[in-house]
Amino acid sequence: MVAPKSPRFRQILEAARDRTASGTSDTLVVGGHLAQQRMFMLRQGIEFYPKQDTFGHRKMFLQNLIAENEVDQRLEGVADDFLLDGKGLWFFRPVKDSYRLMWFPKADYRAYYDAMTEIEELHLVYAFDVKPGAALSANLGPGGNQRQWVKLVVRRDAIRETITAARPNLDTASPFMGEPFGKTRTVRNSLGFIPAVEAFNIMKSTGMDATGDFDWLEDQLLSHDELVGNIRENIRFFGNPTLVSSRPKSDIIEATTGSAPARPTIASQAGFSGEGSPSTRMSPPAGIGTGRDRGFKIPRLIANLENTDRVAYITPDSVSGDQNLYARQYREELRGALGGVDELGVSSGATAYEIKSLFGRAATTAGRKCRGLLTYGLCKLLALVLYNEERVFRESFAAAIKLKKPEAPIQEQQPDPAKFRKEAEAFDAAMAKYDATLEEKIRKAVQEQSMPPGVMGLIPDGDRQVDWRWRGPVFEDSAEDILNKSIVVRNLQELGVASVEALRHLFPDKTDEERSAMLSGFPFRMAQQTQASIGTFLSLIAQMQQTPHPQAPNLPLLADPRLDMTPYLYRAFDFLKRELTYAGTYRDSSGSGDPAGLNAFERSRRDRGLPASAGSEQPIFLPDSSGAAGSSSPLFPSGAPGGQSVGLGPSRALQLFDRDAQLPGPGSVMASDPTGPGLFGSSPSGGNGAAGNVPAAGLQPLALPAAAGGAPGMGASSGAAAGSDPFTAGYRRTNGRPVPGKPERRKS
Repeated sequence: MVAPKSPRFRQILEAARDRTASGTSDTLVVGGHLAQQRMFMLRQGIEFYPKQDTFGHRKMFLQNLIAENEVDQRLEGVADDFLLDGKGLWFFRPVKDSYRLMWFPKADYRAYYDAMTEIEELHLVYAFDVKPGAALSANLGPGGNQRQWVKLVVRRDAIRETITAARPNLDTASPFMGEPFGKTRTVRNSLGFIPAVEAFNIMKSTGMDATGDFDWLEDQLLSHDELVGNIRENIRFFGNPTLVSSRPKSDIIEATTGSAPARPTIASQAGFSGEGSPSTRMSPPAGIGTGRDRGFKIPRLIANLENTDRVAYITPDSVSGDQNLYARQYREELRGALGGVDELGVSSGATAYEIKSLFGRAATTAGRKCRGLLTYGLCKLLALVLYNEERVFRESFAAAIKLKKPEAPIQEQQPDPAKFRKEAEAFDAAMAKYDATLEEKIRKAVQEQSMPPGVMGLIPDGDRQVDWRWRGPVFEDSAEDILNKSIVVRNLQELGVASVEALRHLFPDKTDEERSAMLSGFPFRMAQQTQASIGTFLSLIAQMQQTPHPQAPNLPLLADPRLDMTPYLYRAFDFLKRELTYAGTYRDSSGSGDPAGLNAFERSRRDRGLPASAGSEQPIFLPDSSGAAGSSSPLFPSGAPGGQSVGLGPSRALQLFDRDAQLPGPGSVMASDPTGPGLFGSSPSGGNGAAGNVPAAGLQPLALPAAAGGAPGMGASSGAAAGSDPFTAGYRRTNGRPVPGKPERRKS
């Protein structure tokens, strides 16, 4: 995204974002588009719900979380940032037994990705205020409070927190270069993953960057702002008519000092007066003799006029018809280019239905915006919250039943790579056994409905996907609209469409489980018609038993296998059974995907106060050889004599398949150079070879406080993303999504 070039354009956008009068603009295209999109994006409110909730705990948890963080009230400001900046970041942080949900606009965060397009490092900045005199800060916030700033550097193993008196710089090359003086501390990341999701507005065909709604119309919006400003200036300058007269000014205009004095109020006569306003005993009430009253007026009667006297008004045309039409058309074109509808341009709609249809384009645009902000943003963040709650449940359940978790081996304690590899394999086998035992204990406790004391979190319940829906439409349906929809539902049912599918037209915002729950009653009309159809089949079978076959008169017509009516009876009975016993479907957690977090080895090192990685970060992109430029691989020779490579031979890269070789995604901002320092140009050792084990700049592990005896950190669950650092030979982190399981039908 390219920053706005004009300071005036930035002023227009910031005035619409902050809703302040200090930076007001003449054009209201920006404010009108934001207001229209907010109306269709939020409507009567947003409700978040889990797509699968067998026990009913997830929905209650999400409702409490949304209410505690007041997300509904903050979505208006979030929508403005999302539309103006083009992207933003959803972030949550565990606070005691709850979570704090936060939104960061584009200027307050920087996200750096790894080769698997997962956030590897996150920089956040936000401000807070301290009461006057409690802090040594020269920056003043609202109400005269002293403003300070917080900068967070979030990684999967640790979080570095810094409080400064001035706003930190997010674009410095070094983490301490250009930073204001402050106090810093480093804490452990109890989640084991980065709890953030980046939301994009208008994405390009490739890449991970997005633009705002108004960036590409900067010149057009500035032209419209200038046009409206000129029109307003002309109205102000030429709006009042000019009086032309041959008589002296004293004959035409008289002073208004002779008007009747204002009478004091009863309260002022009794001695009462406002604290900030004078009493009417001493001065006239506000608005009388003050304000826009200039003290002059034209008298009602002008006498002694002669034939040669002239008195007339000159009323200039301050805004021509062409200029007014052009400004209106220009505004409509801008609103149409933004994907909205100009409210003043739909005045031709004579009926409510026509106006509702004209606003369909704005509703469609707002629906696409909601998909980027909510479906791929906040809903994914809430799914991460559910994932952590299920992880807390598993570990608290294991602690309650006193199921001991295996400890991961530490490389520093076993310098022999072969022995360490054997210990790692033994640990994997022990972890698999531990996970299987834990899952079996949880399944048994859920079936018996008896949980041990001290268990926290949410019971694992398969798919963790979270969805959203509007609480109500912008245009309410009339009684006739509801009746027409019910007629469509009845016609579809008569055609044989299942009731759950037919009710989509009457209740489009409800889920299949909710529509199935609505069908808990007895569909007497459906059962009556189905029973009548079954009776018709049975009577037809009886008639076919008594009717001789035309080709074989000694056999009844029912004896022909091509006229077998049994499958139709089965189908009718199956339809009746399905209509009387509706139930939802159950989906396992393989379809939602787990966040890329620390594996068991990295968690064990972090809990003991060690860096998550045992050694320096290795470059993810290894060349075919470490020789000079022009070297080639055996698969792609570069013209060497005899078809042989001029390099030093194949490297480890040729031993990988394309699905395992990590490669940066298009448009992503990497936390470090994937090729390692020194691959292009001179290496730190002075040669032109590969960097080897030289650590990548900006990826040094954050120093963790020492843990005495090991901290009780949260271990990795069975669903955590597998992987490790280079010291675990043969254990490579993979962030691939597992194949979703086949949906299973719940028992009614």
